[in-house]
Amino acid sequence: MKILGNLMIIAGLVLLLANIAYAPGSSNSASSVADSYYADCALNVTLVNQNPYPAQPDSYVDVVFQVNWMQNYVCNGSRFEMLMSYPFSLDGNASGLRTLPDDTYIQDYKKDWMVPYHLRVDKDALDGESDVEVQLSPGIWSNSTPMIRHFNITIQDARTAFDAVMQDITGSQVSIAIANAGKYTANSVVVRIPDQQDFSTTGTSGQMVGNLASGDYTVVGFTITPKLAQPAGFRNASSPRNFGNESFGPVSKNLKFDVYYTDNIGIRRVANMELPYAISSSGNFTRLRNSSAAGNFQGAGRTNGTSAFGSGTLLIIGIVCIIVVFLVYMKFFRRKAEKHHQEKGETPDWVRNAKSKK
Repeated sequence: MKILGNLMIIAGLVLLLANIAYAPGSSNSASSVADSYYADCALNVTLVNQNPYPAQPDSYVDVVFQVNWMQNYVCNGSRFEMLMSYPFSLDGNASGLRTLPDDTYIQDYKKDWMVPYHLRVDKDALDGESDVEVQLSPGIWSNSTPMIRHFNITIQDARTAFDAVMQDITGSQVSIAIANAGKYTANSVVVRIPDQQDFSTTGTSGQMVGNLASGDYTVVGFTITPKLAQPAGFRNASSPRNFGNESFGPVSKNLKFDVYYTDNIGIRRVANMELPYAISSSGNFTRLRNSSAAGNFQGAGRTNGTSAFGSGTLLIIGIVCIIVVFLVYMKFFRRKAEKHHQEKGETPDWVRNAKSKK
């Protein structure tokens, strides 16, 4: 009976191991069959045409993909999808999915599938290569993981860039030099001073410049009035420009101005710019050193100054600290020596030396 029981236990273990081995084995077998079938349908996709080249912002571009190896009957058709991402889109509710029915195989005939798209390019698309992603799979495996491929569509940005500096300041008269630092001509250029917290314009707030070719510059002038806030201790509240005997240093502010222009594809654009200024207590402008602005970024004015403590002052402070530390140390050492001699009943050397001199 004992032997029979052991045999039953061994048989049960064998059956358990067989079941465990069979489960993954069947899955792997099915997977290997699918992989083999997928490998037999070796679809391939290429981007064969882009029109126009390069693409322009705020316009359309036509692209054509070519799917090869459709002559293989194993493929049983195909599914192709372009995943839309910035700066490309399709008009309306158009779908990026394309399907090709089965029964496409005819012996001795080439079967390439041409897949066209009519894409909208965003008006703010930047210069360079923009990535597009497509998915491709045999038609009978609509729910399987598709092959993913990436392609580049070339875009030429139509925008230009500007640089600006303060050309001249006389009282409230401010002249700004603006240069076209970009690659393209800026057409119908207009410079405007918008409403802002710290400044207001007297007279005109905008000037027409005309066309500004790449590398050219122009100078525009405005009458600018600072909106001065009353400083602490202000005594005459009836006039914001009358500070009596109160005095305060120059206040740094940013003068904002906008450059409107039409790019080389006819899109009206605006470049927002800033230049730093210092306002004196009299309400006039003072030019900051290295005051400039570029593109749509804030101008970075820099002023060079000196430290409140010169190198000579720092040296004197260091010497005084060394002397103080030395005196404190000597006083501590003398007290310690006196205590030591008192405990032994001895007279310190410096006391004996002082008595001998007398």
